[in-house]
Amino acid sequence: MATTELPTTPASPSGPAPIALKRGLAYPGWWVVAAGFVIFFFSFGGPTLSMSLLYNEVIAEFGWTRTQATGIYAWKGITGAVVAILLIGPAVQRFGLKPVFLTVLTLQALGFFTFLNVNSIPTYFLAGFLIGLGQGAVLLCIKLLVARWFIRNVGFAGAMALVGSSAGGVVFPIVIASLLPDLGWRTTYALIGVSILAISVPLVLFTKLNPTEEDLLPETVGAKGPPPSPELVEATRAADIPATYGELIRKPMFWAIMVGIFVIAGVDQGLFQNMQLYFVQEVGLSRGTAAWLLSLTALIGLLAKFIAGKFFDVYSVKGIAIWYLLIAAMVLIAFTVSNLWTAIIFACVLGLAHGGLVCEGPVLAKHVFGPRNMDKVLPIVTGCFALGSSAGPISLAFIYDQIGHYDLGFALFSVLALLAAFLLTWFVRPLYRDRLRVAIGGA
Repeated sequence: MATTELPTTPASPSGPAPIALKRGLAYPGWWVVAAGFVIFFFSFGGPTLSMSLLYNEVIAEFGWTRTQATGIYAWKGITGAVVAILLIGPAVQRFGLKPVFLTVLTLQALGFFTFLNVNSIPTYFLAGFLIGLGQGAVLLCIKLLVARWFIRNVGFAGAMALVGSSAGGVVFPIVIASLLPDLGWRTTYALIGVSILAISVPLVLFTKLNPTEEDLLPETVGAKGPPPSPELVEATRAADIPATYGELIRKPMFWAIMVGIFVIAGVDQGLFQNMQLYFVQEVGLSRGTAAWLLSLTALIGLLAKFIAGKFFDVYSVKGIAIWYLLIAAMVLIAFTVSNLWTAIIFACVLGLAHGGLVCEGPVLAKHVFGPRNMDKVLPIVTGCFALGSSAGPISLAFIYDQIGHYDLGFALFSVLALLAAFLLTWFVRPLYRDRLRVAIGGA
């Protein structure tokens, strides 16, 4: 790909050497995205989407209720949320991203190894606790890594990395379902820990995690923007929004984002994690067919991420609110599922709606609060997403256990999705993105 030679000062025999600015696919941030894709595949998407295949297995072996079986997802989510909100931001600021990243990957692998010794509810939830210590933080670390390298294309770049999550969701359920009859669920899920240590850990070791300001210049202005220059570096720096934690939490926009993220994550994962139980025990599909539909959902989600990432980059907060309305529509379609064909339609719509989520967090954090506050805001956004993800599945399962059907839960969740869209539409605007556009225009 082409590079641009840009002198940082007027050319002179004794002046500094020109900086080679790499554009297009030669921009090193895209190689970081590729690493994020692979890590997402093995350490987030595949393991997360495969969890729902576990519930029918433990219910059959132990006779647990749906609330108990899906409770592991709640433990995992709550643990991940606490780690993301309280620990990861300060830990990254003190120790750096790479040591934190390696630690949480190791903890996640240990959680999957714990399945080898599960024989009761406490040991089952212990596995979820250890997985949560790592997995929620893994999601956050990849978001931070990709967001550090992108400004104009933060949504699209994040979506590209997250495609690895959907790709893992396509492949893992099929592989897990094929291994379960021969290896059993304990050994099958322990093998996920092996893949994390063998593939994700080495990638983190050898990936450049921290770009310089000069590294970021081509991404900041783009191919059609003004030529990169020291003045432009200063202008983009001035557009940032300095704020303390105290100042951030006093902003209504901050709380509208956090509540909206919590609610929409609960709706999304509530449907997603109960889908296997719904298909098998309510609609009457076989476990193999339900696993195939899970992979179809992930495949649609993979394609949806390309659309959503670019959509969010262009339309910012309003685009994300529109996507939340799509989540509400997806929940309403769940009412119509009664056979294989209606299940296929629902799985496709679920994949489309689900595919746009997760990548909206970095867009909200950067477009509203700016790069300087990413290490403060994004961990809390990710923590709220994890809390919502943990509350949604167990809440929907609890409603079913109490009344014997999902109708009330579906109705409630559709209203909650509308609430999340309302909060973003009326209370949030892209402060930093607007300031940056003015700064670049005046540089």
